[in-house]
Amino acid sequence: MDNLAETNSVETAIIPKGTVINGNITIEGRLEMYGVVNGDIHSDSRVDVSGDITGNIKANDFYAKDSFITGQIECAKGATVRENTIILGDIKAQNLVIDGAIQGKIDVRENITVGEKAIMDSDIKAKTIQVNNGAAINGHCSLCYADTNLGEIFPVTEEPKEAKEPKTPQEPKEPKTPQEPEEDKQLKAAAKPKAVARPKVVKKADAEQANQ
Repeated sequence: MDNLAETNSVETAIIPKGTVINGNITIEGRLEMYGVVNGDIHSDSRVDVSGDITGNIKANDFYAKDSFITGQIECAKGATVRENTIILGDIKAQNLVIDGAIQGKIDVRENITVGEKAIMDSDIKAKTIQVNNGAAINGHCSLCYADTNLGEIFPVTEEPKEAKEPKTPQEPKEPKTPQEPEEDKQLKAAAKPKAVARPKVVKKADAEQANQ
């Protein structure tokens, strides 16, 4: 069964346990899913899940219990994730109640209520968050939708700039002695008087001894 489409004449569509649907589901009305769906689900009403889904879910309201879901969930209003439910994907809704396990980004415009059995490996954006004792949360939490302006409460101070160390004055370099051209060196060498050998003085006693 590739696709399931329901009209307004059917208030609630039910996918029973043991049913496997490979394809997308588009419904104008409520959907109760107890089987397995490999595809996206789109509903303009409420989607109740107690089965396995691999795909994205877009609905007005969302409720999950005893489920395993891999995909993104987007709700116009509220989303509820009860116990024995694991969701691997982002959740975007107006309100969120969680008692299951979620790994993904959370973007909630109003309130998040985290139950004592909840496990969240998520970065959270919300207006308010209520965490019960026993819940486990790993990630960054930002109340970016809150009406409080943190700049009006905490003064904004500039970090002091580090003073730069004065540079050590460098000693002036000695001017280099200009080298003479090779031709000038040769002319000066030729102009120098050559050393004259002095005559050897022969002592008188040595001369007489030589004549004998």
